[in-house]
Amino acid sequence: MEKDWANLDSLALNTILEKLMEPIYQIWFGCVCKNWYSVAKLNHQNNHQFRSNIFPMLMIPTESPEKRGLYSVLGNRVYPFQLTMLYKKRCCGSSHGWLATVDENYVITWVNPFKDVAPISLPRIHCHWSYKNYEFNVHKVTLSDDPITSPNDYVVAVIYSIRGLLAFIKAGQEFWTYIQDTNHFGFIDVTFYKGLVYAVNRWKTIVSFDLCYSSDPSGMERKIPNVALQGSYDETYSPLTYLVKSLEGELWMVRRFIIREDTDGDDVFYNKGTESILVFKLELDDKGEKVRHLVELESLGDNILFVGDNDSITLSASYFSGYLQKDSIYYSDNYYDDEPDPYPNGPFDLGIYNVKHRSFGVHCPYKPYFKGMVPPIWVAPPFQWVDECFDLFFN
Repeated sequence: MEKDWANLDSLALNTILEKLMEPIYQIWFGCVCKNWYSVAKLNHQNNHQFRSNIFPMLMIPTESPEKRGLYSVLGNRVYPFQLTMLYKKRCCGSSHGWLATVDENYVITWVNPFKDVAPISLPRIHCHWSYKNYEFNVHKVTLSDDPITSPNDYVVAVIYSIRGLLAFIKAGQEFWTYIQDTNHFGFIDVTFYKGLVYAVNRWKTIVSFDLCYSSDPSGMERKIPNVALQGSYDETYSPLTYLVKSLEGELWMVRRFIIREDTDGDDVFYNKGTESILVFKLELDDKGEKVRHLVELESLGDNILFVGDNDSITLSASYFSGYLQKDSIYYSDNYYDDEPDPYPNGPFDLGIYNVKHRSFGVHCPYKPYFKGMVPPIWVAPPFQWVDECFDLFFN
């Protein structure tokens, strides 16, 4: 008896949809026919868990040096999204579906490969201490909000220069506000949290500041940050540290330790890969100005983390039960401090670290054509992108 697949009962179709964890699978589902599209659209609009657990993809080099692809951890495949406008550029930020790059004049530009929107170029940032390779002089950039939904209210925060300094700028402003303190530098991650901006450096110092904008168009005014946690140069050095917002609304610090070796005896240290990762919950005072306690976590609970040059991403382990391992951190290769210009052996340090078992796994197998290419970065397609893809096929 011939099956009427186009008119399957909505209960059966919804059961199928619940098994499709990746946005692209749901888009393909909706492209089968108008009935499947209607069910997918309705399910997508009403499924809060899906909206809050959009699975990130890893933007990686492809065999063609002129293109980059999107690797799916769940599907273990590269999707044919060929991002040619970014193929030679290191991305120094991934936030709200936007990707950031920097040019030789230290102009940061945001592009959104998932939307038909114009790029956003920011005013030049003053970078007085620099690496030879200009692309690494802007370490990390993040957005407070999506410029599409908050075109006049979003703020950009940046870590820049060889000294790891901080600055920020609001939409529409013509110059940056610089956060500078001669006693605090070497910052490696920055995030927006409960109305403040927090940044962490390699020695576990955490600072915060509010968005009080400079009125000096010359850019010479400097603002001093609040020190929420004072680290120490005696502290174990972690060249990669991330600030992560947990599903419970807490602020966590993830410290990633790298094996570094001087294999040729020439005082050039090479990254040999991640050695271990520690996670701490920050217990802040009522104003968020001081870290009262650091609590090392032996389990991540329902949290799965994705860290790298991107805004750190947190997903629900229970939602992806059967697909992903609990207590896991998925990390990309964004270590570059002691590498010669640039990445001769990588990027290769891509993996999964299980905090509870202190064990390692692989999420994206290393390919020979990765060698010498710019680092990969996690990209989270915006939720609205899926809705637009549905509409594209049937409207």
